[in-house]
Amino acid sequence: KQWYQRRVAITAGIDKDDIYLCDSGAQYKDGTTDVTRTLHLSEPNAKQIDRFTRVLQGHINLAMAVFPPGTKGTCIDCLARLPLWNVGLNYQHGTGHGVGSFLNVHEGPCRISGGSRMSKHEMGLQKGMILSNEPGFYEKGEFGIRIESLVEVIETDIGPDDGKYLGFRTITMAPIERKLVDVAMLTDEQLIWLNNYHAEVRDKLKKHFEEQGKSPELLEYLDEATKPLVK
Repeated sequence: KQWYQRRVAITAGIDKDDIYLCDSGAQYKDGTTDVTRTLHLSEPNAKQIDRFTRVLQGHINLAMAVFPPGTKGTCIDCLARLPLWNVGLNYQHGTGHGVGSFLNVHEGPCRISGGSRMSKHEMGLQKGMILSNEPGFYEKGEFGIRIESLVEVIETDIGPDDGKYLGFRTITMAPIERKLVDVAMLTDEQLIWLNNYHAEVRDKLKKHFEEQGKSPELLEYLDEATKPLVK
């Protein structure tokens, strides 16, 4: 299915002062991808940085979550929304959906969504499930922001002996736009997560790019896009 069909009469242009949201994905024989990154083509303003950082905080909150086996996604959805809720903002879509393996990009029975979307058919989260983590924010007539990565539900070393608690392992490897981050807004734990994530992205992609003989310019971009941020 084609999610977007261009209509020439209302197609917006993109200039250097704009935020660019790119939602992409593909079907491979060993899995399905769904990833969104938000970029800025020049120097973002204070409002754009604030909103992006709040979305990033929610993304990291969910990525770091630990919860008992069988917890429904509706019970942890608020972790991703809280930084926006704190200033009276929200987004009108679910935070995460199940993803098929060479099947549907949106696939039940698991999901992460607000209470009003709770379904009696929703299944609790279990080890091995693949979902998206995709909080966002959308200012009508101005810009849209979303950070989407796929995550795997994994078993942690936390919890009682008869049932280890679960968490998420982010499996999408793509840099997050550093220039849109207000580091002062991040907690120490959130900043550590972001820098660790970027280190993993850099190490894995650099090895892959070198094996494929990619250009030095691409490797330089990767190094710059994944540099550690400091307060």
